[in-house]
Amino acid sequence: MTQRRGLNGFQIKLIMAFLMVLNHLEFGYNFVSDDLAHVFLIISRCVAPMFAYLAIEGIIYTRNLKRYCLRLVMWTILVLAGNKLLTYLLINFSSTIVESNYIYLKIRTFICPTIVAGVLCISFIIWSKDSKGIVRSLFLMMSAICFIIGFWSEWGVVLLPFMLITYFLHNKKGERFLGYIAVEIIAILLRSEIYYFFVFPFIALYNGERGLNNKFGKYFFYVFYPLHLWIIAFINFIILSR
Repeated sequence: MTQRRGLNGFQIKLIMAFLMVLNHLEFGYNFVSDDLAHVFLIISRCVAPMFAYLAIEGIIYTRNLKRYCLRLVMWTILVLAGNKLLTYLLINFSSTIVESNYIYLKIRTFICPTIVAGVLCISFIIWSKDSKGIVRSLFLMMSAICFIIGFWSEWGVVLLPFMLITYFLHNKKGERFLGYIAVEIIAILLRSEIYYFFVFPFIALYNGERGLNNKFGKYFFYVFYPLHLWIIAFINFIILSR
């Protein structure tokens, strides 16, 4: 089979993972200067919307939507629990670290609950189409609840509308592009987020192919996202304990 031009999903995820690490270096204790951290912040603004875009691709192409949603929910719960546990252990074993530096022992960002809320919001709408009566109403109510929760989560003001536009206008590129412009306006007005549009070139480069299709390709990013944040927090613990 001839490979399409552009980048497949796995290749784009690798790029996003690299940019994400650069962005999160600011959470390290004197890892980078403030100026460099600001540069990394700017060039990594595409990461969250790109992962949200690929999550929508997951909804569209998964063989089992319920299993896909369950995997995302369970993973998010496990990572949140891991974040809390690691922070608790590091702080309680940090007798030589002053309290003002505890912030370096905490996991200060986790965008995935927002993306999962968006996935569930759309999934409940999909399931409602095959239901009737009270079950349909319950699915739509659950969709609305997920939207509200996601909207008020980290990046939610931008990501939830972005995800809805991506799904419902998936095959209408012109209308989808106009929708993305509307989201950019929302990002600027409500978040002062002027670099969200950096995601557009990666969406254009995405060739629709999954890429590496094995267990490593499937689960690598589920592990990588929390692990790199935990490593940064642990390095901070070692540095500050000296």
